[in-house]
Amino acid sequence: MSATVPPSGVPSLKWSVAVGVGAFGLFLLGALVIEPALHRLIEPDAAPAGRRAKGQVVIGDPVVAGRYVSASSDKLSPLAIQVEGGVLTIEGAGRLIATPHRLVGADQKADAGRTFAEVMGAPVAAQIEIRRVLADEDSRLCAGQAVGWLALAVRRDGFLLMPVRQGPPPGALTSEDRLCAVRDFDQ
Repeated sequence: MSATVPPSGVPSLKWSVAVGVGAFGLFLLGALVIEPALHRLIEPDAAPAGRRAKGQVVIGDPVVAGRYVSASSDKLSPLAIQVEGGVLTIEGAGRLIATPHRLVGADQKADAGRTFAEVMGAPVAAQIEIRRVLADEDSRLCAGQAVGWLALAVRRDGFLLMPVRQGPPPGALTSEDRLCAVRDFDQ
């Protein structure tokens, strides 16, 4: 038996393995070093330390949890809410059980004629969380009508809450009369 020499131009096995290992090394370098560095450059600066201005809605991922009281600027009667996950318990009334539905920009339509920013008094750049209400157990947030949706604009020290009567989610096809009074809650 004689060994045959591969035709010229065909890479050897060692060369193929070396190229594969090199490509994998470059992939790891990009995934573990370069991508995180680029992400830090692109990511907006973190909020400065300390307390933000009262009422300033934040953009990010703050969590709504704990006890909140309607702000003194709230024109409606004072109200306290305990928030634990998707359950909002209104002191002296009932509770709402809600689940996340979607996130929208405050510049999007809340009803046929107005944006969430206009209705809720939130900055145009704010993110509004829309939650579907699974159960309204006598919450009394919509003048005796059952609540079907919640719109929240979260601040570091509280949140804006706009209940919406049952029906389709708030948006450009929603009639103005389905939106209930906006409440401003502080911790």
